[in-house]
Amino acid sequence: MLKSNNLQCGDIIFQTVKQNNSFNGAVSRSGAAPNKDELTNSINHVGLYIGNNIIIEANQKKGVIKQPISDFLLDGKYHIVATIYNSKMIKNAVERVQNCLGLPYNHSFHPEAEGFYCSQLITYAFKTEDNSDYFQLYPMNFKDVTNQKIIPYWHNYYRSLKQSIPQGELGSHPQQLLRQTHLFKMIRLLSTQ
Repeated sequence: MLKSNNLQCGDIIFQTVKQNNSFNGAVSRSGAAPNKDELTNSINHVGLYIGNNIIIEANQKKGVIKQPISDFLLDGKYHIVATIYNSKMIKNAVERVQNCLGLPYNHSFHPEAEGFYCSQLITYAFKTEDNSDYFQLYPMNFKDVTNQKIIPYWHNYYRSLKQSIPQGELGSHPQQLLRQTHLFKMIRLLSTQ
């Protein structure tokens, strides 16, 4: 296992949040894929390590923030660290993500809404020089993988927002980013002990 002091600037840290609430559970279930390992199917958050023990994330309660890596790691049960191949793209991503600090959280997950949700922040940061996507976007899913029905939590969630569920709209999910293994030169489990 990797120790937290072995992180490199530009590492993407995928997390299973410790707090077991309805939102985190629904996010995990929405991203789950059949025949995938339980750890990957539990991932429900992601942030970008920018060096100097600081991570930037889109936080549901606070929007786009930077915080000490130790605080981020304390919030998680499991962490998977991924490093992309292109060092120039990493440098650009670290600059781009810092320009997003203070923006609100995109609670609706709609692609055109103000702010960012966690994986949307990562896809924005890792744009190529011609502004195309490094990570492939995919039709967002709010259905349970076992029965292919919209997870009841999302009906209530979007009813309270007075918005439609963006089922099938192009977007991202932490698990979906992690499954694009061909984009990473290294993927490893992070030990916080």
